[in-house]
Amino acid sequence: MSRYIRVMLATLLIVTGILVFLPSSYVSAGGRVVNQDFELGVGNVTSGWNLTGNATRTDSGPIYSGDWAARITEDGDTLTQWVRNITGFVVYEGWGWIYVAGNVTGVIAFDFWKCQEVHQLSPTIMLSATDTNGEYVQRTSTMQAPGEATHLRIRLLGTGWDDGAEVRFDDIGFYVSGYGCFIATAAYGTETASQLDILRDFRDQVLLNNALGARFVEAYYRLSPPVANFIAKNDFLRAVVREAFINPVVNLLKWSQNLWRA
Repeated sequence: MSRYIRVMLATLLIVTGILVFLPSSYVSAGGRVVNQDFELGVGNVTSGWNLTGNATRTDSGPIYSGDWAARITEDGDTLTQWVRNITGFVVYEGWGWIYVAGNVTGVIAFDFWKCQEVHQLSPTIMLSATDTNGEYVQRTSTMQAPGEATHLRIRLLGTGWDDGAEVRFDDIGFYVSGYGCFIATAAYGTETASQLDILRDFRDQVLLNNALGARFVEAYYRLSPPVANFIAKNDFLRAVVREAFINPVVNLLKWSQNLWRA
């Protein structure tokens, strides 16, 4: 009987997931974006980057791929690139290699926006380094895109300049590393809703312990971010998904938790 109940509950969650996934025109624009454009371009202009001030390219020797890096030597020098098709709620990892000489701090700055140059949604995340003793050092960080994010701005700059200082940047990277929020979280508007604890508990104790459930969880991780992004932008849709789909599942799991909880 217990096994039968578990199968029925897993089936109900799968059907619910399929129904929630119906807006199929909204597909993920995730994937991997690696900015090695310092190897491209004409003259001092790096392909894909907008330059402010006297930022240039320089032959720095190979760091990861190629021999060219971006070089800035004074306050106000900035290289900026906009990454489009960001998916809300997705966790990204950003990184870059920084070379610093002199009394200056090299900075790689990431921030999420709703449309390019329209509205900044997140605080700026900064990867930084001071004097690196003649070597390149790598800096990394993880960051979660806000629900309404559509663009990421990446800036390369220096702060606290002194005469004769220099900063170089090479192999700036950015890619999807995981999913920080899902459809249920978007529907409730918070990651701390008590209903989510029931869903996570059922996932860990039942779904992940059988092949069918594990496949459902894998599909949910892959498909949910763009749907969650769509739901989070509409209060009415959030209420419909919450009341018509998720709450009934949560109530059923609460009622039957003595049958499936270890």
